[in-house]
Amino acid sequence: MQRKHTMRAFVYLTVGLAMLFYALPRVPDVTMDIRGVFTISWLAFAMLFIGANLYYLIGVDKERQIRRRRSDWLARTLRNLREPTNSKTSGKRRYMN
Repeated sequence: MQRKHTMRAFVYLTVGLAMLFYALPRVPDVTMDIRGVFTISWLAFAMLFIGANLYYLIGVDKERQIRRRRSDWLARTLRNLREPTNSKTSGKRRYMN
């Protein structure tokens, strides 16, 4: 599943870059009228689109996810150690703190 998402992000990035390079010479110049506002907003949207796909492909968020999984695992482990369980119902060992 991860490979499918990575391939999709790569395709979207390629399409976004192609769209940007194709349209860049054709957009109106940046002026103080409605055409200039359109140019600025279109370029901002294109940069946002390309940046989001690059962010996913580079994997900036993956390190944060790994740290969060580790801290969640540690919190669950400590919670399981601190909470006394009923040995008759769960069959787990009872830990005393």
